[in-house]
Amino acid sequence: MMRYNNVEFRQNGVKDSHGYTIDEDRPSEIIAWIYSESLGEETCITICWLKRGKEGFYMETIGNRFTEYEDSEALMHVTRYALRILDTQFEFEKKT
Repeated sequence: MMRYNNVEFRQNGVKDSHGYTIDEDRPSEIIAWIYSESLGEETCITICWLKRGKEGFYMETIGNRFTEYEDSEALMHVTRYALRILDTQFEFEKKT
């Protein structure tokens, strides 16, 4: 789990900043936390999924959420971190 400002990397088997763990069949994702006045708590939206390909991981964005997210510094920081972690795991699994 890695959260910077309101942007978070969620990975299978790892609890996020709210204690939630994504399902094994769901890809890792970058989410943005948003405070919901009606719920009185934070809720999240998925900005992109990080999916496994033949050569490593790739990003699948949802609409224009990635390019239009207001805190691009936090988004890029978390995205670089996530892809490095996932690609390291990919390379490790490939060698074992």
